[in-house]
Amino acid sequence: MYESLINAYINKLSINDVNNFATNNNISLKNGENKIIYDFIKNNWKEAYKGDTLKEIYKIKEKVSTDTFNKILELYNKYKDKIK
Repeated sequence: MYESLINAYINKLSINDVNNFATNNNISLKNGENKIIYDFIKNNWKEAYKGDTLKEIYKIKEKVSTDTFNKILELYNKYKDKIK
């Protein structure tokens, strides 16, 4: 059930949604990072949902700035326990 809800949300996700989420969480994305994050979410959400989420997140580490990656980890740690 959750997987189909997540899939529907991901299908509607836009780069603008990534930008808005970053802005709402006081993240200043570097040029092009919004596209990197968007593509990552679109292409890797199932692996993150079904498998080792942190392992999946670390795949993006070399593609974004250190500040952005650290903020991603911070947000992951903030929200991971709220989902369960």
